[in-house]
Amino acid sequence: MTTIEDAPEVTAGPQRRRGAALEDAIRRAAFEELSAVGYTAFAVEGVAARARTGKASIYRRWPTKQELVWDALSAVLPAAAEGGGLPRQYDDSVTTVEALYEVAHVIAAVITSPAGDVIRAIKCEAMSDPDLARLVDERFQAPRRAAMVALLRRGVERGEVRAGADSVLVADVLPAVLMHRVLMQRERLGEAEIREIMEQIVIPLVEVR
Repeated sequence: MTTIEDAPEVTAGPQRRRGAALEDAIRRAAFEELSAVGYTAFAVEGVAARARTGKASIYRRWPTKQELVWDALSAVLPAAAEGGGLPRQYDDSVTTVEALYEVAHVIAAVITSPAGDVIRAIKCEAMSDPDLARLVDERFQAPRRAAMVALLRRGVERGEVRAGADSVLVADVLPAVLMHRVLMQRERLGEAEIREIMEQIVIPLVEVR
């Protein structure tokens, strides 16, 4: 019996791609497939066709659909090791409020980008897929949450943020509100919307009392 792993490879031309070149092609194909059909209809067969390779090449590198999806997204998102695009260091002249405004703009740019469209769809699917939910938190939310907690801790040390506000719970508020406005309310996130969220929710939540 022929298994997935035994299936013949499809070559992309006279010379078969290998190593990093093949992996990059698969990641690009996976992101294109996600963008075209969404997470629910996403299939390795579609990725293999787009990458012009065999399913065996994909399964050897990514044993699950969830792993392939998040590796493909990681290739187009700011690096998780760098806080997922959120700045880690600020000059002493930058206040916590100024830094939070910058973070809000970074988050808004990500979730309203083509990659953000895919992320929003995946987060909805994660509600009924525990493995996917774990990856969403580990690979997307956790590094960004850690960067936000570090920023709030800096604010506490500078006397600009109330004691105790450098917590995971508080760190989740800004991205959650921004995501809700885009995902559930279908609103744009322009300068006015970001300022409203900051002035009515985030700043009152963290300011010294």
